[in-house]
Amino acid sequence: MSNGQQELGRVPNRGLYRGTWIVVACSEQAMILENAGCVKQPDLRLIDRMDALPHRPLHVNEPNAEVSDRGRLATSAFAAQVVGRLAREAARGRAQRLVLAAEPPLLSAISDRLDADLRARVVLSLPQRLTRQPLGDIVTVVNNALESAA
Repeated sequence: MSNGQQELGRVPNRGLYRGTWIVVACSEQAMILENAGCVKQPDLRLIDRMDALPHRPLHVNEPNAEVSDRGRLATSAFAAQVVGRLAREAARGRAQRLVLAAEPPLLSAISDRLDADLRARVVLSLPQRLTRQPLGDIVTVVNNALESAA
């Protein structure tokens, strides 16, 4: 795929269909959005906002390996929290189509935790941080990526 994009699922991905869920995440937070509009006029609505657990303060004399391990564990725990939320919604019949957008380490951690059912729902995976972008910009990035991936 082009531009570092990766398709995980088998669901058709030609557009941002009504009901598509978009997960935008970074190390500090995740937002789960749903397109309440249509392909031609997307209307993203916030389903949930999740904050990562705060890290304990770093001390100057801590070895780099410990800091790196702690960051990896925090990323892993946050990914598990996000995937848990998606799994609960999928069990209720929601989130039939998923778009994942996150910083590469978090995106990888999220993808690694997806079960077969959730993995099949993913139409696009973007290794990008979109959490600080306006909703209109998120729509543009996702639509462009979906078109490129098709």
